[in-house]
Formats: sequence, C-alpha cells, structure tokens
Amino acid sequence: MAVSLSGMSLHTDNDNEGGWGGTDDPDDYNNAIQGTNSESWQVSKNSTETATLTSSSALSTTRGIFTFWMSSNLAPYYTDVNLELQSSTNNYKTFEVANSTNKAIGGDFVATAVDFVNKGTETGTFAEASFSVLRIIVDNSTSGNIRSVINNWIDAMYYGVGHTISGTTTGDALFDEASAVDELTANKYGVMWNYNGVIYSQGDISLNGTALTSSGETLVFVDTLNGYDTYNLDGTGTATLKNTSIIAAGTIAVDFDTTSMTSFSMTGGAVSGDGITDIGSGQTLSGVVFTDRSITTIANTAEGCTWNTSDTITVTGTLDDCIINENFSTIATSVATLAKLTNNAFISDGAGHAVELTGAAGSYDWTCISTGYDAGTSGDGVEVTGGSITGDETIHITATTGTFIINVGATATLPSVSSAGAVVNVVSGAVTLKIVVKDQSNAVVVGAYTYIDDNNIIPFILNTTTDALGEASISHSDGAVAGSTWRVRKYGYKQFVQTVDIGGLDITLPVTLITDPQQT
Repeated sequence: MAVSLSGMSLHTDNDNEGGWGGTDDPDDYNNAIQGTNSESWQVSKNSTETATLTSSSALSTTRGIFTFWMSSNLAPYYTDVNLELQSSTNNYKTFEVANSTNKAIGGDFVATAVDFVNKGTETGTFAEASFSVLRIIVDNSTSGNIRSVINNWIDAMYYGVGHTISGTTTGDALFDEASAVDELTANKYGVMWNYNGVIYSQGDISLNGTALTSSGETLVFVDTLNGYDTYNLDGTGTATLKNTSIIAAGTIAVDFDTTSMTSFSMTGGAVSGDGITDIGSGQTLSGVVFTDRSITTIANTAEGCTWNTSDTITVTGTLDDCIINENFSTIATSVATLAKLTNNAFISDGAGHAVELTGAAGSYDWTCISTGYDAGTSGDGVEVTGGSITGDETIHITATTGTFIINVGATATLPSVSSAGAVVNVVSGAVTLKIVVKDQSNAVVVGAYTYIDDNNIIPFILNTTTDALGEASISHSDGAVAGSTWRVRKYGYKQFVQTVDIGGLDITLPVTLITDPQQT
C-alpha cells in the first residue's frame, strides 16, 4: 500500500478553460505542466496586462492557501506580478507574488502559494466562500523595446490547507513518497516537491496514515512572499521518524503537534525554527535536537534530546538525560515535580532560571546537572530572594507560602533556589530508601502499608502504601541515622518489622509478607 494525498481541491486545470478573458488562447505553444493545456497570453512591451478568469470556488474562511502554476518569459523585465482574488465587484484581495528583486516566477513553470485568509491587501471585504473572479496582472511597463510575443502561461490552480497524508509508506521515505504523488502530472497540486533530495512544502501536512515511516529525510517549510507565516505539522495516524530533520526556513514557523496521533516517535534528527512543539502522552522523543525558539510541551518521554536557544519546555511527562542549552526565555523548563527531570544538563545564557517548580509545598529530589547556573551566594547553595527572581537561579518556586525541601543526591550539582515567598531548604547528600514487597509466591503486593520511623527524631520518614509494582520509596536527607524501624503490613499477612542502618547510601529492602491464617 502506498501513501495518498487529500486536502487540496481543483479550481481549474486550464485544459481549454472557457472562462478566461483578456488572454490569447489555450496552450499557444504546447506549453503545460499539468494535463494537456495551459492558458497563454501576450504582455506587450512597456505595458501592464491583466488576465481574468471567471470561475467560482468556495474557499475556507478560516485557513487555506491558493496555488497556481505560472511561467513567464518576462522575468528580466517585469516590475511585479500580482494575483487578485475577487468575491464581488470591488471586493478583492491583491497579492504580490513576484517583483523586480524577487523573480519568483520565471521561464519554467513554478507553483505559487498565497495565504488567502491572512495575507494580501484587501479592497472592500473579500468573502472567501464566494470567490468568483481571478486576475493575474503583469506589470511590464518599464521593459524597454522588446519583442511582443506570447510570453506568459498559466496552468492548474488549487485551494485547501495543504496535504493530509494517508495510507502506508512503501519504504522509509514518507515525505519523498508524498511529494512524488504531489508532482504527478495528473495532480501537480503545487504544495510539495523534491529538489536534490530535500523535500519542500508550502502547505500544512497532516499525518493520518496507518504506518508512516521517515528515515534520514529533510523536510523544509518554505518562506514565500504571501504564503503561511505559521505552518501546521500534525495528524491523527501512526508515524515513526528516524534521523529526519524538520526545518522552518527564513522567518516562518512550524507548529509541530502530535497530541492527536494514535502513535508517534522520533529518534535522532532535528526540529529547527520558531514554532510550538507539542508531544502527546504515550509518545517518545529520543536524541532529537531542537533549535531556535521552539516552545515545547512533553507529555510523555524525551530522552537524550537537546534544546538550543529554545523557549520554555513544559514537562508533564519526563525529561531524562537531556541538554537545555542557553534557553532564551526566563524559564527553561516548567514542571510540577522535580521527579520529572532526571540527569539533565542546563547551560545558562546568563539570565532567568533552569526550572520553574509549580507544585505544592513538600519534599523534592534534584538529580540534574546544572552547568553555569548560579550556585548560590551563601556558601550552601541556597538563595532565597523573598519573592523575586534575582538572576540566574537553577530553581524558582512559584509558591508564595509553605516549606519546600530540595534533596540533592551526591552526584547532582547543588542548585541555587529562589521562591515567590515560600520557605526553601536545600539538603545535600540525600539517600533513596526503597521497599519492594512480594508474597510467598513472589507476586507483588499492592497497597501494603509501609512505615519508616526515624527513632522519633521526626514523626516518620515514610508513611504510604505500595504501588502497582509493590514498591514504596522516598529520598531521605538525613543519612547519618544509626538505625530506623521499617514496618510493612497488610490484612491477611503477618506484619514485617526490621531495623535498618541508614549510613549515607541508597537502600533497597526486599520484603516478603507471610500469609497469616488468623487473618484469612
């Protein structure tokens, strides 16, 4: 099964189109790129000529591009080429699609795309849904003395938001296979094309296929005179990207949103350009490099990725073994709990902070490496500013009240911390205390009550129940306790009690609960 495309509708293929006025005739020199014919006309020397097509289509009122194929031998001479879309008398939009410094239309057929909702100069109120007249105006008024012959050709025209890619890739070249369908002579949508192995797009792309794979490809969203300022790359299907690069050229942006996709993963490769990246729950990023102001939301797992000069990364999943390099915002990452950040390196740009901690007061574990962020001025790594961010802190706590304990393991860099008013205590040398509970048959025991008493120095170290893995754990900041009492109990089993020394090392205690016949 191959990929298929939808999303673009034909306005006219210009094969003997009868609605033209102000032109010569169809296909005067057998010159066409789609189908068998095109519309041709002569623009005289030192003059401006208008080709007018009366033909109706209901364009979207919210989003879309209009594409048309055109060839002009006047590129060395014309001042500009304008497209006009009219919905009623004197209600139209004008788009400059080529000019004397940007010869976007030349002797070979090229597809021009205009954003008919957000771009163009409006006269009256252009109503997209009742589009009925098209004009192409070539200003050749300063050409000088040139030969007057047929010199312009116009071919197929389409409208829509871009491409929805369905089906299944036959190989690992998703975007190449899609561009090949676009470029078929019978289609020529003018949205995607392959140039020297690089795939270009001037429309949105929605990945709706059942098994779409891209390996080692480069997809570039182009910056055109009147095209989209922000593209959409999203979908509802299943896609796997391996070492593929997605690039927003020039000053445009790409919003990369996979939250509605059935399945998505991206391994290696890169995403560059100003835009929003939103990765959904159950989806993974591994080894991807993000560059240039990407605003990112991670709902599942990002591992081994790098963000260079990007915007805030909102982490509702996990960020592991990643590099956040010179984030240009005042917030590099935003999380509700520090457990979502493990073994990451933060490289400061000299302002702002590495982590915006939005959770409630309590105890948090810090396991990241912070490179270049202020290690504090008081000698103990603690910097409490009483409500304002003073500069380059590692962690800023948004809470205005309560007490926060930041437990720092032996291998993590001591962070500097500020808050919006909450009390902060950074504790170095924290150890992890963990209980793994199983029964006599080696099956995990869920919901067993676990309690660790720190010889009454504090009321308790741990007081919770085991999770779906039969585990319960805590990061404990006082590793010098000589002994503590560990208790595990659940109805139907005999209680487990053991004294354990906490000597500054992580401890995992396996517990076996024995059935108690008197409780069954």
